Amino acid sequence: MAQEIKPADTSDAVIEREFRQLLELDDKVHDEVDEWIRNNAKLTAKQVGIDPASLDLQVRQRLSKVDEAYEAFLNRHSGHVRARLAYGSFFSDINEIDKAMAQWKKALELAPKNPVAWNNLGKAYGKQGRITEAFRHFARAGELAPREALYHRNLATLIFSYPDKAARHYLIDRSQVVPKSLELFKKARSLDPKNFTLAADAAMAQLGMQPFDAKTALAAWNDALALAPSPVEREGVRIHLARIHAHLGQADATRALLAKVHETQFAELKAEILRKLDPPPAKP
Repeated sequence: MAQEIKPADTSDAVIEREFRQLLELDDKVHDEVDEWIRNNAKLTAKQVGIDPASLDLQVRQRLSKVDEAYEAFLNRHSGHVRARLAYGSFFSDINEIDKAMAQWKKALELAPKNPVAWNNLGKAYGKQGRITEAFRHFARAGELAPREALYHRNLATLIFSYPDKAARHYLIDRSQVVPKSLELFKKARSLDPKNFTLAADAAMAQLGMQPFDAKTALAAWNDALALAPSPVEREGVRIHLARIHAHLGQADATRALLAKVHETQFAELKAEILRKLDPPPAKP
C-alpha cells in the first residue's frame, strides 16, 4: 500500500515545489520592476531618466515572463486553487482587474468555500463600484473564516464608507449603519488587537457616530496611539486627538498634543486646529 501511495505523494511534492518556484519568480520580478521604477524616478529628477513609455514597455515585457509562467503551470495543473488565487493577485497588482477576477472566479468554482477567493472578489467588486456584491462577498469570507480579522475589517470599512447602500442592503435605518460597522471593527480588533492600522480604522469610524461620543472616540484613538509603530503614525494620531479635544473646548490638552507634532506633512492641519483655538478678534 505504501508503495502505491508513494508516487502520488511524490507528484504532489513536485507540484508544490513548482508552485513555490512560480511564487518566487513572481516576487523576484515584481521587486525588479519596482526597483526600475524607483531608480528611474530618481534619474528623472536629475533630468536623465528614460521616457515613461519606454520604461512601461520594459516593465510589461519583464512581467510577461511571469504571466507565461502562470499560464504554463495552470495548463499542467488547472485545478490548483492557490495558483489561481496568486495569478489573480498578479493581474490585480498590474491593474488588470477583469483578468484578476476571472482567475478568482475559477478558484471559487474549484473551491466554493475558500475565503480568500471571496475576499479578493469583494475587493474587486468594491473597486468597480458594485458595492452590494462587495458586501455579499466580504460577508461570506467572514462566515467561512470567522477567526480572520481582515475579512471583518474589510466589511466594516465598506459599510462605513457607503452608509446609504449599507442601509438598503441590510434593510436597516441609516442611523444603524455606523454602529453595525463598529461592531465588525470590534470583532476584528478582538482577533488582531495589536494591529495599528486596524485600530486607526476603528477609531476613524467612531468619528461617524451620531450623536458624537467624544469619550469613546478619545479612547479609540489613544488605543491606536499606543500601537503606532513610528513617529509619523504617532503624530497623525495626535492630530485626531487634538481635533477632538479642540471640539470639546479643551485648549490646554489640544496644545499639549500639537506640541508633539513636528512632521511637515501635518503642519497645515496643526495650524488649522490652532487657529480655531485662537480665532482672530472680531472687527469693531
